[in-house]
Amino acid sequence: MALRIELEGYKPGIARFLAQKWNGSADIDILIQRNQDNYYLSGLNQWGPEKNWHALNNMSVDNEQLIGYVDEWLVDSLLSQENSVRFLIQIRDEQNESYTDSGVVNIGETVFPSSALKTQTEQPQAIEQNTIEINEVNSNSVQSDTIESLDPQSELPTVEEENQAMTEPEVEIEVTPEPVTTQEVISTPEPTKSRSKLRIFILIFIILLILSGLGALAWYFLFSQDKSSSDTSIQGNSQCNVANVTSDDLTFIQQCLQSKPNTDVLIDIINQAKQANKCNIAQRLYANQSLLNAKIALLYAKEYDEKFYHNNTCFKVDKETAIYWYETTLNNDPNNALAKERLAELQK
Repeated sequence: MALRIELEGYKPGIARFLAQKWNGSADIDILIQRNQDNYYLSGLNQWGPEKNWHALNNMSVDNEQLIGYVDEWLVDSLLSQENSVRFLIQIRDEQNESYTDSGVVNIGETVFPSSALKTQTEQPQAIEQNTIEINEVNSNSVQSDTIESLDPQSELPTVEEENQAMTEPEVEIEVTPEPVTTQEVISTPEPTKSRSKLRIFILIFIILLILSGLGALAWYFLFSQDKSSSDTSIQGNSQCNVANVTSDDLTFIQQCLQSKPNTDVLIDIINQAKQANKCNIAQRLYANQSLLNAKIALLYAKEYDEKFYHNNTCFKVDKETAIYWYETTLNNDPNNALAKERLAELQK
């Protein structure tokens, strides 16, 4: 039965560890595996293909709940990974090594890395420095306004200058009106018939412009877009053709994903890789796309589920791995009936 494992925030670099439905003792070891490449955590931010069990001390068990605290070797190692990476933790009872259980880790939003402690101590100093700079700017602004108000160039004119301006005689300018000549304009009315024809021609021209514009739009949407989509599909097929794979599987996967293939294309590529015994490509595409795609995650879970398993060289029946990917399916599609049914059956 899969555990429900959670990390809750306590202090930067330290988190509260909680595993529900645990039926063992408090003397435990844990094994941490990431789904990105199935590597295991060996130390602080160190991952490798070999399994490494880590002892957790000062743990307690209360009502089938395993409770304790973990420090930065685990907290920083998990938070330093990309948000899309998920982690599976296996717990082994040291008093009964035949009893192990596992579950997907849910990391709470209040869990912070140890580097956040340094950020919290530096923040008040930065606020104080900003306050000092703002006060200096305001002081300089007030001083500048005072100096401008005392500028001698802005003094008012003296009384003598005003009196002199008032006593100067005004010069009157006599304007002699020019004779107005009127010119009789004789307008010759245009024939009404020619104006009517001109309007008809203009109207026909406008209609033709509108029709040609509509035709151009129709051609663009009906033909141009179809052509661009077909070109994209051709390009994607060429970049995602398993027959073109060289010895570098990772480069092939990156180039294929850059062409943004849809879900059906990705499933077809995975099936081609399985048939061609390109197991590394099939497994990496499954793990990469299952995090955000419920349809692919469900297919990935069925690869390990004994009920749906078909013998192949790339996948083997594994109950715990099937549970992991059924849970991932429900994270992306909570109403998936098949994932709920199989998860309940496998966790009995």
